[in-house]
This record gives sequence, structure tokens and C-alpha cells, in this order.
Amino acid sequence: MARRAGRFLGVSDLSREVAQLRQQVQALERASIARLPPAATEPTLARPRAPFLSTVSGGARRLRAATRAAGGRLASDDEIGRSAPQMASATPGETYAGYSAEDLWVFDLFSAARPQPTPGFVTDFLGTRTRTSSLWDTVRNLDGQVMGRPVPHDLFEAVEWVGLLKAVAGARDGRFAAMELGAGWGPWLVAGAKAANLRGLEDLRLLGVEADPGRFALMRQHFLDNGLDPDQHGLICAAVGVEKGHARWPRITDPANAGGARPVREANGQLDEGDEAYMQGAMHDFIDVDIVPFTELLAREPVWDLVHIDVQGWEAKLCAGCLEPLGARVRSLVIGTHSRRIDGEVIEILHGAGWVLENEKPTRFHFDATQASLELMTEVDGVQVWRNPRLSEPLSA
Repeated sequence: MARRAGRFLGVSDLSREVAQLRQQVQALERASIARLPPAATEPTLARPRAPFLSTVSGGARRLRAATRAAGGRLASDDEIGRSAPQMASATPGETYAGYSAEDLWVFDLFSAARPQPTPGFVTDFLGTRTRTSSLWDTVRNLDGQVMGRPVPHDLFEAVEWVGLLKAVAGARDGRFAAMELGAGWGPWLVAGAKAANLRGLEDLRLLGVEADPGRFALMRQHFLDNGLDPDQHGLICAAVGVEKGHARWPRITDPANAGGARPVREANGQLDEGDEAYMQGAMHDFIDVDIVPFTELLAREPVWDLVHIDVQGWEAKLCAGCLEPLGARVRSLVIGTHSRRIDGEVIEILHGAGWVLENEKPTRFHFDATQASLELMTEVDGVQVWRNPRLSEPLSA
């Protein structure tokens, strides 16, 4: 999740009118998804790709939860459809799911999973168990439930799942190596391990980097809850950057309801105004964190099947600063983006280096002339799924 280092959001500030508008957008998406095979349309519950929820008051940015129903719980797809005006079916050009019917074959590779409900946990379609207390308040009503196939979404959007499952499907020699930067509670590492086991991949190499100590503790617990020994993998409580260093980090008192933060820049004794605006009021207390170089992390394995990057606005800088080792060691990238500018910067950087963009859903933003940056206008994070043709071949059913 911005998983992360990022924006503090106040859900309670959503007005009913804004929620209704967002529901109409969701209805358009559902109309398009309805053209997919039946297995793709089973009801699920939606969550913002990158929630940064907290009690700090502020705008309802980055919330796909503009589709949330009254009372703070997530609205089901059926409820969204009933509450939105009836519209004609959308054409493909009117919606942007980030995936197509041709991508859904990858879910079939993991149909052998038999997830079982467990009180105190939310279980995904692979059988990954997430402790309910580690999730933000508005999804805790899912306690004890098993989520269906995540198309168009479960707690995450389908496009991000497609990127993970393609990486597992392309792994070789009984081995799966994955890195998650801005890992939060490590959802993609643990889900990747579950998917790898379903494919008979027993040699797991997992590396998670999360700077916030509270969320880092959630990641260790998430490993234990899913039968993984965190001490047998590389879990690091630090920020990640192009160069080694130290950073100031906002102190977070409720890690389950916050997606973390990003390193706070400082010059001439003054905090960076952009960072302060981005984190909306979370700048009153700090801790010191180390910054580990991305190149050193990449050097830990000869080849990574997946690197998942979601570091609240520093994605382009990491890619630009580490292009050579990325090209030499990484088969696939899943990147969370946080503004329209970052969408374009990452595409320009990786396309110029010969990578292939297989799936992409841009950030959704609402123009607001009162905001100082494009990041502050972002309502829903974007996702990009990249394949390195130097190390991998395209996959198909």
C-alpha cells in the first residue's frame, strides 16, 4: 500500500455528493467488466489501492473508498450498481481497468487453492491470511471471510494481482525471489509465497523493506501468520533510496490505519513544504531511519522474479538511479504511482531502457487549482506492470 509511505487521509470528510459521483464511476467500470467471462465478475469488495487512513482530518484523496457506503464500511459491487443511475454499457475506451479478458488466464493457474475462513483474519483467494487487526478500520467487517477471485478487485485492484501472478508464473527452477519496497505489512511478499507454493516453487527468497517501525512489526506478524519464518528472509526496517543515508520519518501511533510516510527532506533547518503538504499534518513528531541503497538490495540475489515498488512518490527516482542493475537482475516490476507526472516519468524511464509495459492503470486525479502539486490532486494510485525482455519471455494461456 503506499503501503507505505504516504498520505494521511480523513475518510469522515467525504461528502455524500462526492460518494455518489464516485459510485457512478464505479458503475461505468462494472459495466465494462461485465463483458468479461463470468468468473471475472464474481462480487468482491473494493479497497483503495493505496489507502492512507488516519484520524488526521483532511481531504478524501486517493480513496477509491469514495465508493464506501454510509457507516464507513465498503460498499459491495451490487450496492454500487443499485445506487448509481442506470447507464448504457461503457465502451472499452471509457473505462481503464488496467487489464483485459486476455489477462485473466493467469488466475486459472492458481485454482487449486482451497482457502478456509479463519476468525480474526481476512483470507484471500490463494489462502493468504491477513490479521484483521492489521487492516484499516473500515474493512474490519470482513473478519472471518474468504475473498473471491479479485476481479475487478478485493482489497487490491486486479491489475496489481495480475502483475504478481505473472511474476510467479514466470519463475524458474523451483525458485521464487521477490522484493517489496514500501512493504507495509508485506501483502505482496506473502501472497507471492502462497502463489509460488501452489506452483510447486519451494525455494523462496523474500525481501521486504518498510521504514515505519509499527508497520514493520505488522509485516513480521504477517509472515508468522502464514507459516513463514521472518528470520529466514530479508525483512529490513529502513527507507530505500538511491544512496545510503539517514532520514526523518513521521512518528505514527496507529500503524494499521496509516500507510506509513515518506522520508522528510530538510534544508537550511526547514522541512520541505511539499513533504509537509503531502502528509497533511503528520509532521509534528519524528524518528530517525536509515536509508538503504536500492542497488545493494538488488545485489542480494542474482535474479529477482518480482520487485514491487510503492514508496509514495520516489518510484521514478529509484528506477532512474538503478537502471543498469534493474535490467541485469529483475524479471518483472510492479510499480505503484502517485501522480500523473510520476506515471509518465516511470514510463519514459523504463521504456527508454527497453522494458515492456504489459499492464497499466494511471492514477485517477481531480484537478484542484488550490493544491500546490499534482500529488495532492491524486484520488486513486496508479499501477504499472513491467516485463524485462532481457530476462523473461511473454506469457500466455
